Amino acid sequence: MSDLPTLSQLGIVGAGQIARMTQQAALKLGMTPRLLAEDLGDSAAQAASDAVFAHPDAVAGLVEECRVVTVEHERVDIGLLQALEDAGHCIRPGLKTIRAAFDKMHQRRILLNRSLPVPVFAELNSPDDLIDFATVFGWPVVIKSIRAGQAGERNVWIVESRAEGLRVMSEQAGRPLMAENFQSIVSELVVILARRPGGNVRVYPVVESIQRDLQRHVMRTPAPVGREILNEARTMATAIAEHLDAVGILAVEFFLTPDGLIVNELAARPHNAGHGTIEGCPTSQFENHVRAVLDLPLGPTWSAHKAVVTRNVIGGYDHVDPSRNLAEALAVEGVSVHLYGKIAAPGRKLGHVTAVGDDLEQVDEMAMRAEAALLGRRPSW
Repeated sequence: MSDLPTLSQLGIVGAGQIARMTQQAALKLGMTPRLLAEDLGDSAAQAASDAVFAHPDAVAGLVEECRVVTVEHERVDIGLLQALEDAGHCIRPGLKTIRAAFDKMHQRRILLNRSLPVPVFAELNSPDDLIDFATVFGWPVVIKSIRAGQAGERNVWIVESRAEGLRVMSEQAGRPLMAENFQSIVSELVVILARRPGGNVRVYPVVESIQRDLQRHVMRTPAPVGREILNEARTMATAIAEHLDAVGILAVEFFLTPDGLIVNELAARPHNAGHGTIEGCPTSQFENHVRAVLDLPLGPTWSAHKAVVTRNVIGGYDHVDPSRNLAEALAVEGVSVHLYGKIAAPGRKLGHVTAVGDDLEQVDEMAMRAEAALLGRRPSW
């Protein structure tokens, strides 16, 4: 008998709600992921029997204990991950994909070099760079953090004037920033796909994403755009995944503008816009992420319902705990409730609800009723 320790099949850097739902998918397949959490109260850590509590960059120990490691968030040092991969550890989706997803300037350059449509962008090294950019492209200007900040930290600002832009740059001094020209948006679309090593790909139905206060609030499938736009979005997303040799879930966010599609962001992990796949598809994005990174056969991704609507449950200034109103939300038949075990706080994502059915507007109303019930409010229709 070998004295070597048994390696965990899967390690996850992070223990937020994405890790929680990925963990639940892995448990269904008979495996218990090892998590690298920051705090005992992290969403996934609350439900984990095998969690390590450490700084999110302390992944060296985790990769020694797991056959495959995947990353839930973008607050990990890219250089460290590169060194671990170079040392022979299996980190998926792979550093080429991770670098493109984590570093927005690098991402923009890669997409531009592939002749893919992106906003006009520039790195902001000084206030003069912002003023020069606005002089050419006008106000408003979108300022973005090139790397994600800490959990809950803001990463995007739409500034209407020179004074507002300089204030943001002053407040964010020390963070690498970039500017993009403001887009006139008809709708926001998200393509989520799963890809195995070797290139086998499954693409989920395109999601329409609706923002509120710069947060993703409502996700609707099918996206109410023409077939030509849907096919173009799927084709571009698949091409990006192939170029990056992505493994696992890759989400590609698009702006649909009057002039056509523009790539907005990439996410190399299960995505907020894909939560509806849990009830809406035969295989959720979380299960297919586990399957893909472990190089297991992918499950079908077609829509099992004519209409799927997910609404995020976002905390307000009244600090209402949605778990106290669970019975009222569960009374809305046809709606599934997912709560993340988080302490209520303004702007904090506390859970989501998903409704399925045959009519998009009716399903949206069901989801709205359940969301309002959790937050102790009347539906706002």
